[in-house]
Amino acid sequence: MNARFGLSAFLVTVALLAAACSRHAPPLYDNPPVLANRDEITEAMRAVGAGLETQVVLLVRVDEQGYVQDVSVAESSGDRQLDDAAVWIGERMRFEPARHEGEAVPCLVRVPVTFDVVTQIVREPRLRNAESIVLTIIEDFADLRGTARLRIEVGPDGAVLVVRDRESSAPEALRAARRLTTRLVFWPAVSSGREVTAWVEVVFEFRGGESRVYIEDSSA
Repeated sequence: MNARFGLSAFLVTVALLAAACSRHAPPLYDNPPVLANRDEITEAMRAVGAGLETQVVLLVRVDEQGYVQDVSVAESSGDRQLDDAAVWIGERMRFEPARHEGEAVPCLVRVPVTFDVVTQIVREPRLRNAESIVLTIIEDFADLRGTARLRIEVGPDGAVLVVRDRESSAPEALRAARRLTTRLVFWPAVSSGREVTAWVEVVFEFRGGESRVYIEDSSA
């Protein structure tokens, strides 16, 4: 592939597609396919190279062994080269196959791939009020157990601009995390001596008195 794009992070999630399995009438499968080679895909994303903040939604056909048989663009980014880059990534995915009543089955899944703006950030955004957020969790969500990860765009004034769902262990945890984002306060990112907009991954762990809120290390 000749086109090269830069990306600082990525989103690879698998969503169910109605009427997607070829072997069974609904319910089509009990357990959806799960991306099995995340580390390899991470390296592939890094190898692709500076692009725009945009998303391509792929349609990926996965066989009963978890191998990708076909990849097409379901929702274009509007940029042919970015679409091609996303397809290139999709072709390298491997999955734990979907299962219906314990049997592996072929399926068609929607896979959103997000390319992000590459910015030379000298200092990443930092969460200013993690302790107060944890106290709120303990008081308002004492019985909730679960984890949610959100992708948050932090403005040059430290305010939350955009919130995107990444993943969660339970719908209740995701809803609670989204409510709490209205209370988050950040020190903004710094680049070339000035505050700039940047994206961070914020993890909310709902575990009673052991709850945590933190920014996930992007270099990990």
